[in-house]
Amino acid sequence: MKAHPSKHPHVTAILARAGLMGNGTSFFRDFDLERGSAVHQACEYLDHNDLDWSTVDPIILGRVRSYQIFKDEVRPRIFSIEEQVVNETYQYCGTLDRRVEINGRQGVLDLKGPSRAPWQAIQLAMYANCFDLPLARWTLHLGDTEYRLIEHVGRNDWNVARAAITIAAWRTANE
Repeated sequence: MKAHPSKHPHVTAILARAGLMGNGTSFFRDFDLERGSAVHQACEYLDHNDLDWSTVDPIILGRVRSYQIFKDEVRPRIFSIEEQVVNETYQYCGTLDRRVEINGRQGVLDLKGPSRAPWQAIQLAMYANCFDLPLARWTLHLGDTEYRLIEHVGRNDWNVARAAITIAAWRTANE
C-alpha cells in the first residue's frame, strides 16, 4: 500500500492511540496483517475483473471466494477502491476500502476478517465523515466459507470518533 500523502494522522492510528483497538496496533499479528493485505489485493483484482484464480494462495482462497459470493448476491456498485480520504476539519486521513452503492444507498464498505470489533463502527464513521453527503457504513466480514455484511447505524459513533481524535491528539502532545 502506498503511503498516504496527507500530513494528518491515519484513522487506525488515531483509534489505536485513543485505546479503542485493544493494545494498540499490536492487537494484530503479522500473519493477520499479511493475510489481510493479500485478501485486499486479490479482491481488488476481482473488482477489476483481473483475478487469476490459479494464483490465489490457498490460505486466502476461502475469503476471496466469500467476496465473490457477496458480489454475486448483493451486486454492489463500486465507485472507488482503496480511496485515499482526508478530513481537513478534524485533521485525519485514511484509505477507504470501497465506496459503494448497495440497494440504492451510497456508503463506505470496509473489508474485514470474520471477527467483529466495536471500533470498526467508529473507523467507518471517520471514513464516512470525509465526504459532504450522508453515507451508509458497512463492514464486510469475510470468512473461509461465508460472508457477513454488517451495517453500522449507531447514532453515537461519530461522537465517539471525535472523542478519539481529541484523546489521540492530547496523548501525542503530552506523552
